[in-house]
Amino acid sequence: MQKIKIIAMGRLTEASFRDAAGEYLKRMSRYYQVTTVEPKPENLPQNPSDAEIERALSREAEKILGEISPRAYVVAMCVEGKTMSSEALAALAEKQAGLASEIVFIIGSSHGLHDSVKKRADLRLSVSPMTFPHELFRVMLLEQIYRAAEINAGSKYHK
Repeated sequence: MQKIKIIAMGRLTEASFRDAAGEYLKRMSRYYQVTTVEPKPENLPQNPSDAEIERALSREAEKILGEISPRAYVVAMCVEGKTMSSEALAALAEKQAGLASEIVFIIGSSHGLHDSVKKRADLRLSVSPMTFPHELFRVMLLEQIYRAAEINAGSKYHK
């Protein structure tokens, strides 16, 4: 069974997002062995300086990179990344199933991801140039991973 790891900075705090994420994780369990890791984001002042943001991102990167196995295929979710269709994501998941020990999707904190994490990534992926709340985005990513599994299974979920 393909292993998927979601590394998302911070916990889901709103019940509706926790419920939605739980539902997609339950659905995905037929196709993938999914692990979720939620490192604690660094605390920053209300109006942090660029240097404070850089230090926080660096510390967060240490937490993230420590969770990635050497043979993992890493997807960094970032606004400057490549966009792809649900079908392309499904094809990627199917291809990597035989090549990588696991597929790791990384969602950074509100200030994004440190360059060291982006450099480790095999793919920088963006779902949109728009900005979404972190909790909503996490549910959206889970839905797309589930959709990819359904596409690969030939189900009617994907229309």
